[in-house]
Amino acid sequence: MLVDPRAGREGAPRLSLPAGTAPDDVAGALRCLLAAEGGPDRILIVVGGEEVGATSGTYLRAILGTQASRGPGDEVRAAAPGESTRFGVVAFRCAVCGSSAYTAFYDDRYRPECREGDHGPMELR
Repeated sequence: MLVDPRAGREGAPRLSLPAGTAPDDVAGALRCLLAAEGGPDRILIVVGGEEVGATSGTYLRAILGTQASRGPGDEVRAAAPGESTRFGVVAFRCAVCGSSAYTAFYDDRYRPECREGDHGPMELR
């Protein structure tokens, strides 16, 4: 439901999420991207290293605007046991060519690498 069949994958920045991420949590990370100033117009969704598909901001605003709102405490996981499954988005940019990538986690060992050339790991934006 989150994949826009008309959005092209080629050249789209990637949003990388851990394996097993629930669709609602993917939607939440995409919402963060849409709310960010200067966010991308389309994004390639990658879950557990596997490309799920591309989507666009226009498509997501239409789809996510129709979803039911969450209940009290859902966003802060009030009194819920275990680790949080709510993600924020971390933005990266290539220092050489300026291309972008996004992840839902930060671990310096797994920084996104520039896919436009042999430019190496991207920097935090």
